[in-house]
Amino acid sequence: MPERVRVQEVFNDVRAHRRVADLIRRFSTNKRDVRQAAMEALDIKGCRSILDLGCAFGSFAESLKGRVHPQATITGVDVVEAYEPMFLDACRRAGMSGRFFPGGASVLKTFADRSFDLILCSYALYFFPDAIGDIARLLSREGIFIAITHHQRNAGELIDLTKNILRAEGLFHEKELPFETIIGRFSSENGEALLNPWFGKIKTIDYLNSLVFPPADVLQLLEYLRFKSPLYFMGTGRDTEAILALIREYLVGVSSGKNSLTISKDDRIFICALPRHGENKP
Repeated sequence: MPERVRVQEVFNDVRAHRRVADLIRRFSTNKRDVRQAAMEALDIKGCRSILDLGCAFGSFAESLKGRVHPQATITGVDVVEAYEPMFLDACRRAGMSGRFFPGGASVLKTFADRSFDLILCSYALYFFPDAIGDIARLLSREGIFIAITHHQRNAGELIDLTKNILRAEGLFHEKELPFETIIGRFSSENGEALLNPWFGKIKTIDYLNSLVFPPADVLQLLEYLRFKSPLYFMGTGRDTEAILALIREYLVGVSSGKNSLTISKDDRIFICALPRHGENKP
């Protein structure tokens, strides 16, 4: 299955995406919103033209309320067309005029140089790291690019559990899960090296977090895994329901004990300025 189709299969279920986002917020040890953490020390009041890549249902757009220019406009780009009405609603709640482009990162080629004062990309740049050069091209000389991404071992406990179960079934040996491969393209560990050729100034902020599930709630992880299943289980040799049934058996055992289940959820925020493009590119 082509990766774009796999991604759409995950995120086309907008209701499930919202439920999983709520689940992550509920069980996170870090209750501070990562997007607020990214913007806390930034002066973006003068930003009038904003681009949100992988905008989904507009969480980043909504967090801009009162932070940007009163006449700011925001452009959302996402491969999933179903997000459009929710994204535009989020823009309205934030007091901004919004527009939405389906089609993914390829749309960037149609935008003029230096079109945006602020570019946002949360949990999406690993799908299209080759677009970093276009992002630098689109950013105004005084503009800011904010990228939020996962640590390479994000949800490592679930990855290890999945691999161990598959290995016990005689399937899947040392090969990476699709999720690992995708995250590895732009992660906390390699993000700065990928951004450095395109930006003269890069600041990083670590967002430390874990998901902690008490015994009574560990089975809720099944909803997270079902939602992400094309990124976890594709190409493993077993269908999703068969793997989830085996994982459920393990989680039932955990739920009968006294210990909570902890899932790693560390992220990193990259705040980039001084875009290098054309005459500024080394």
